[in-house]
Amino acid sequence: MKNFFQFPDSESIHPDIIKNFKRNSFANLLDTTFWYFGASFTAAYTIMPVFLSTLTDSLILIGLIPALEAIGWFLPQLFLAKYLEGINQRLPFVRRLGIFERLPFLLLAIGAFLIPGLDQKVALILILIIYTIKVFSSGLVALPWQELMATVIPVSHRGRYWGISIIVGKLIGLVGAFITGLILARIAYPNNYAIMFLMGFIAVSISFLFLSLNVEPVIERQSSQVDPGIWSRIKKTLGKDKNFGVYLINRGFTFMSSMGMVFITVYGIQKFNLPISQSATFTAVMLISEIFGSGIWGNLGDKDGYKRVIEICNFFSIVGLFSLLFVNTLWGLFIVFGILSFAHSGEYLSDQNFAMEFGSEKDRPTYIGMSKTLTGPFFLVAAIVGGSIIQLWGYKSMFLVALIVSMISFIIIKFFVQDPRKTKEIG
Repeated sequence: MKNFFQFPDSESIHPDIIKNFKRNSFANLLDTTFWYFGASFTAAYTIMPVFLSTLTDSLILIGLIPALEAIGWFLPQLFLAKYLEGINQRLPFVRRLGIFERLPFLLLAIGAFLIPGLDQKVALILILIIYTIKVFSSGLVALPWQELMATVIPVSHRGRYWGISIIVGKLIGLVGAFITGLILARIAYPNNYAIMFLMGFIAVSISFLFLSLNVEPVIERQSSQVDPGIWSRIKKTLGKDKNFGVYLINRGFTFMSSMGMVFITVYGIQKFNLPISQSATFTAVMLISEIFGSGIWGNLGDKDGYKRVIEICNFFSIVGLFSLLFVNTLWGLFIVFGILSFAHSGEYLSDQNFAMEFGSEKDRPTYIGMSKTLTGPFFLVAAIVGGSIIQLWGYKSMFLVALIVSMISFIIIKFFVQDPRKTKEIG
C-alpha cells in the first residue's frame, strides 16, 4: 500500500487524474466513510426487515426490503448509459442527483415518528413508498457515480481503493451498529427508529460534502450520432460479446441465491425469540465479516482479476447456505451469517469493478448499465420466491433452494466465463 499514490511511467493516464489522485482518493474515502455510517442505520439485510416486521407478518413484504434495495440500485442504470456516453464531466450530474439520494433518509425519520398516529396498513404503505423512493434515487445516481469513480480512480488502483474505503467505511459502520443497538434497546418504538434514520440523514449529508470535493478532468467524449435505442444496444452488445452475456447469467443466478441471506435476520429473531435490538448484532457481524473480506478481495482483484474473486465468493456462499440447513444455535447462526457476509463483500466489490473491464472505455456506461439493469429484477424474484417457499414449506426448504441456485452460479463463473482482462491482453 506504500506505493498506492505512485504510477508507473508506462501507464497511460490523463495527467489531471494523476495530479488530483491523492485529493480525490481522500475525498471519496471520507464520502464512503460517512455514507456507510449513515447507511448502517437503514441496513437492508438487518435493520429494515426487522423494522418492517413490526408493521406486517408477510414474509414476502419483509423480503422485498433487500430486493427493493437491489432493484432500485440496478434498474435505472441502463437508461442513463447513452446520456452519460456524451458527457465530458460526470461530477455535476452526480452532485444534483446526490441531493435527492439523501433526502429519503429524512423522510424515513418523519415517517417513523408518524407511525403511532397512523393505521398500521397506512404506516406500512407509507414506509414502503419512502423506501422505494430512497432506493430508486440511489439507482439514478449509481451509474454517474460509478463512471466518476472509474474516471478519477484508474483501473490499476481501483481494487485497492475499494478495499481500503470499504474497510474504513464499515469500521465506522460498526460504530453505527453499536449506537443502533443502544437506541433500539433504550428508546421506545417507533421513536428509536426515527432517531436512527435522522442520524443516518445527518451522516449521509456530511458524505455529500466530501463527494463534492472531487476534481474531475474534462475529457472529451462523443456519443454516437444515431441512438439505436436501449434494446438495440443490448442486442448489439450481447451479439458481439458472448462472454459478457454468460457473465450476466451468472449474476442472475447469484442474485437468485441471495434469498438465503435476505431472511436470515428475521429467521434468527423468530427462531431464538430475540428482541429487535439484536438486529444490530446481526449488522455488526455482517460489517466485521465484510471488513475482513474487503481487505482480501481488493488486493486479489487487482492481482488476479475479479473473475477469481467471484469464483471464491460463490464457493463461500455455497458453504454458508449448506451450513444453514444444519445450524441450530444462535452463535452458529452468527458464524454462518458471517460466512455469507464475507462472500457478499467480494461479490459487491466485484460488482463495482468487473463490468468495467468488458468492452471499450466508450462502451463502459452501457456495459455497467446492462450488468445492473438486466440482472436487478432477479432480486425481486428471489424475494417473492423465497418468501413463498417459507410460507409453504419453511425456512430450511428455502435455504436448500438457495443452495442449489448458488451451485449453478459457481459452475457458470468457473467454467463458462472468461476473464476479460486476460482476453484483452491476448488480443
